[in-house]
Amino acid sequence: MTSYRFEFLESAEREFNRLPQVERLLCEEKLIYLLRNPFQSHPWLRVRQGARHPGKWRFHLGEYRVFYRVDGLTVVFTRIVSRPRAYPRRAPKVRRPRTT
Repeated sequence: MTSYRFEFLESAEREFNRLPQVERLLCEEKLIYLLRNPFQSHPWLRVRQGARHPGKWRFHLGEYRVFYRVDGLTVVFTRIVSRPRAYPRRAPKVRRPRTT
């Protein structure tokens, strides 16, 4: 079985260090399973590919979302943010009047 290594972007590392201790411990537990296969979900670790950003992945960590990408055998954590900040709302589409 291939084992992956991990690294944090500087900004993601700062965000990780700001997490409450409970979430940090939970992240470390989930990391064990994530590094076995970063594309596989488990009952306690739901991995999803980003619909808006192909090649980027995410998983839930309580009220936080952890975003990462896989470069070869390295899992690179790019962002760790609270749920409301993780999914910014899109601007509503402007409907143009129909001309007949």
